[in-house]
Amino acid sequence: METGQLTQAALDIIEWSWNITDIIWNPLTNSEWILSTILSNSFRFWSSIVVFLLRLSVLIRVIKDSNARSYSFWFQLLAVLLVIVFTPVFGLLLYIAIRPQWWKWDKTWWRDTLFHTVHQCENCWEINKIENLYCTSCGESLHVSCRECQSVYSKSYSYCPQCGAPSLES
Repeated sequence: METGQLTQAALDIIEWSWNITDIIWNPLTNSEWILSTILSNSFRFWSSIVVFLLRLSVLIRVIKDSNARSYSFWFQLLAVLLVIVFTPVFGLLLYIAIRPQWWKWDKTWWRDTLFHTVHQCENCWEINKIENLYCTSCGESLHVSCRECQSVYSKSYSYCPQCGAPSLES
C-alpha cells in the first residue's frame, strides 16, 4: 500500500467514526426530541424523580444515623445495603428495627466525668479517678485545699463544696 492509500483509509475511518457519533449523539442533543419525550411522559418522568429523591433522602438519613450510632463499619454498610436493596419504606423500617438504641458518644469518658467518677488533669489532659490526689501521667496535683475550711476538693471546682469559698487556684 502506498502512503496516499493509507492516508485515504485513515480519513475514511475517521469519517466513519464521525458518522457513528452523529447517529448516536444527534437524537440525544435534539431539544425537540427531549422536550417531546418529557412532555409525553411527564407523569412517569416526575414520579421517577420524586421516587429517586425519596430514596436518596432516606439513604442520606440512614448513613448519618448509622454513623452517629455505631463505630462499626460493617453495621453502617449493612444499614446502607438494607435501604438500597429494599424499598425506602421497608429498608428504613428494617434499619430502625436493628439499629442500636443509644448514640455512640453515650459511652465515652466525658459521660463518666459527668457522673463524677473520673476527671481530667489540667496539665496533660490524662483521665484520672476522682480519688487520685496526683495525676498518674504527669504527677500534677489534682486537688486543692480550701483556705477557709481546709477541706480538699478537685481543682476543677470553682468553689469549695463544703463552705462555698471561692477557689483561688483557678
